[in-house]
Amino acid sequence: MADSAQNSHKITKQIFGETYTIVGEASSGYISEVADFVETRLLELGKVLPNASKTKIAVLCALNLADELFQMRDVTAKVNENPELEERTKKIISLLEEGIIGDHF
Repeated sequence: MADSAQNSHKITKQIFGETYTIVGEASSGYISEVADFVETRLLELGKVLPNASKTKIAVLCALNLADELFQMRDVTAKVNENPELEERTKKIISLLEEGIIGDHF
């Protein structure tokens, strides 16, 4: 258990008007980036719903982020289920990187 405490990072961040102390095993920079991302999303929702409570905005933000996570998980699962799709995607990316695809269309 002592190893886990040695690998943890602790930062203090202001998120949506509240101060939070966040502890995690990821780097401080990563934790800060995640916190900033969440705050940005909360502020965006706050602009759209100016009369909503902070709790309502937080729940809606959590639902939006969970929806994005589920969609990404579904896409990843489909790619993993279909190796041919993954191979074709890699070829298209390769063509785009080489600039060849523009010559063909």
